[in-house]
Parts: sequence; structure tokens; C-alpha cells
Amino acid sequence: MRTTLRVAVVLFHNELDEVWRCMRALNQSAQHADIDVTVHIGDCSSTPMIGASDVQSLQDNTGFAALHYTWFGENLGHSAGCNRLAEGADEDYLLLLNPDTYVAPMLLKHLLKAARDVHVGAVDARQIPCEHPKWFDPSTGDQSWASGACLLVRTKLFHEVGGFDQVSFPSYVNDVDLSWRLRLAGSRVVHQPKAVVFHDKRLDDKANVAPTSIELHAGLLGRLKLLTKYDRADLVEETVDVVTRHGHDDQKRAVADFQRLDEDDLPDPLPNASTVADFIDFEYGRRRF
Repeated sequence: MRTTLRVAVVLFHNELDEVWRCMRALNQSAQHADIDVTVHIGDCSSTPMIGASDVQSLQDNTGFAALHYTWFGENLGHSAGCNRLAEGADEDYLLLLNPDTYVAPMLLKHLLKAARDVHVGAVDARQIPCEHPKWFDPSTGDQSWASGACLLVRTKLFHEVGGFDQVSFPSYVNDVDLSWRLRLAGSRVVHQPKAVVFHDKRLDDKANVAPTSIELHAGLLGRLKLLTKYDRADLVEETVDVVTRHGHDDQKRAVADFQRLDEDDLPDPLPNASTVADFIDFEYGRRRF
């Protein structure tokens, strides 16, 4: 039987040209992998970014088994958007893909090869031009967590662990949490450097990725909730202290928002969390560089 794949792409005010670029590259990669691909695009924008004729044109000019477009009518966030697009999925694999990416022709073939090991639950790709600094084992690919920008997950496992935690992590660090819950369930999370994806990131004058105000706020708020969920109250206290003294205004706002949360608004600590939660020097695992 041919391998089947569902691709979930969540839009938020992305231009049609960007969507076309993403779909053309994905189509080429699907042909090289010789698999059946169904694409589900969910739109969180305030108004629909893709018209009916555009959807038909995308379908007519690609080799996808089917292409579905849904305007959500509200900003669900990345987690809830992906969860909605994954509802009822019975394909072998689920590919979570950012719309501001385009994949290399051999990406799907390399990701699927890494996923042949039945113990592998998720595989992510190497991002260019800004390669992610998180560490992975060069022999096995094993890593602490996988990036959700281009992430292949076994569909059955995604459902079994409950998908993304859309309540605690609407958009940021949701991929870390998903990776750690997959590992808690006994699966390996690996990196495949041969699978390459261009992720359209902007650099500052020092060649660093320049974080947006939203990333600074939501990323720090997500970190504090992640520390709570993985039972590290000590690091919550340390993070609050460091940010209060040295943090950016957006990060200080995140701390204030966190401190206003009721206990019922925070995730419950997971059993055996320490076996997978790799908090190292304010990162979620070791760094390669």
C-alpha cells in the first residue's frame, strides 16, 4: 500500500503568492516521495485569504489527492488550528508545515525514511537559512524536541497524545510540549538533517533572528506555563527573577500576565515529567552552537 500523508497548514494573513510558493514546493516533494498527499489549509485571518477560484487553481495545478481550504472565521492560533485540521485524519502521517516555508524536493522522502523506525514518533527538518541551534545526536538523530515549522508526526500518535495543548500553548512552545509528551508515551523524536526546508526568517544587523514583540511576550508566557506543566517551580521562580531584573518590556508583561493567572488556568504537572523535560541554560535541551 502507498504511504498516505495529510499536510496541515495554518494561515494568518499570509499572501496568496506565499501560499502558492509553499504548495508548489510541497507538490514537487510529494512527487519525488511517490506518496498520496492530502492538503488541509486552515485560515485564521480576519477575512478569507484564498478565494474559491484560487483553491480550485491550486488543486488543478498540483498532484495532491485532494486540497481543502477552511476559513475559521477567528484566530484559533497555531495549536487549535492544527488540531482542527487533523480532526478525523486517518492517513499514516501528519505533516505540520508553516506557510512561510518551502521544502526541498527530497524533503518528504528523507523525513519518511527517518520515520520507518517504528519507535520514531516525530521527525523535523533542517531549517535554512537560519539553522536551529538545538542539539541532536549525529548518528541517531535523537533530540529533546522537534520544531513545529516542518514536523512529520505519526497520525495515530498525534491523536493518542491529544495533539497540541491548545489551552496552555496557543502558538509558542507548543512543539516542545508535543515532543515531550510523545517521548513520555515511549516514542523517539528525531532530527533529519538531510530533509531541508527554507523558513523565511528575518535577520537583524548582527545576523541574528530578530524576535517580534509577540514572540518575546508569547514565548516567555509559554515558557512559564511549560515550566509549570513539567513540574519545575524552581525554574519558574528563577525565570521571573531574571526577567524582572533584566528582561525586555514585552517579557516583563508576560511575567505580569502569568502572575495574574488563577491556579485553574495553569496546566497540571505531568507524571514523570523530569524524564523528558530538558531545561538547560534557559533552553529546552542542549545547543550545538
